Amino acid sequence: MSTYARRRLEREFLELVKGPPPGIFGALRDNNLMIWDVIICGPDGTPWQGGTFQLSLEFSEDYPHAPPIAKFHSTMYHPNVFEDGTVCLDILVDNWKPVWSSPFLLIAIQSILDDPCVHSAANFEAARLFDTDRRAYNKRVFQIVELSWKSENLPFN
Repeated sequence: MSTYARRRLEREFLELVKGPPPGIFGALRDNNLMIWDVIICGPDGTPWQGGTFQLSLEFSEDYPHAPPIAKFHSTMYHPNVFEDGTVCLDILVDNWKPVWSSPFLLIAIQSILDDPCVHSAANFEAARLFDTDRRAYNKRVFQIVELSWKSENLPFN
């Protein structure tokens, strides 16, 4: 890994650990600076409230010039999450800027939980339900939140 990328990731990880954004916690996987295991808590006052969702960030040697890959390992039902858990967010695909930090990205991911980008959906069924029947969508979200409480879905198992 380039010295610049290593220093940048070290600084951003330290920022995440010492002053994490509300409801976001992280650790290195196997002491590897290139893979972060993150817990994102569902934002208060939303259908996601009370949920605890596992996510990983995987960085390439080109970071920060290339975005990390963000992937949920918890079961998700969300317009911007592919079936395999990969997050579909414009700043990860077309609009990444090297000035953005990993903590910024994690805040963006947490915020789309309740404010999805349905026009660029990865899960078309979830996007359709979000648009046409919010009550049914919220019911599915609550099922996902309840699933996140089960022991086999607890963080870092």
